[in-house]
Amino acid sequence: MELRVVELAHQRGLTMSDIAKKVGISRVNLSNSLNGNPTLSRLAEVANILDVEVAELFKPTSTGKTISGYLEHDGRIIKVDSLDAVKRFVAEIEAI
Repeated sequence: MELRVVELAHQRGLTMSDIAKKVGISRVNLSNSLNGNPTLSRLAEVANILDVEVAELFKPTSTGKTISGYLEHDGRIIKVDSLDAVKRFVAEIEAI
């Protein structure tokens, strides 16, 4: 998935260098960490600086018909990648 950090930063009048300074690392290190395999903690830091939720850092996928994510109920977390997976998870919860 692609990130939209630059876009969000621009909307807030910030540069990647500004964000990197607030995180406490160099612009190159910030870029490398976001373009590689960013950690949730790094994404959370950047989201906090940009005053957005972590999910808003990601560009939307194609047509919006794709389902992808994680659901949690009572401490149980599952990955969902289809409407059927969501329906199964909901059915399990309703059966409890």
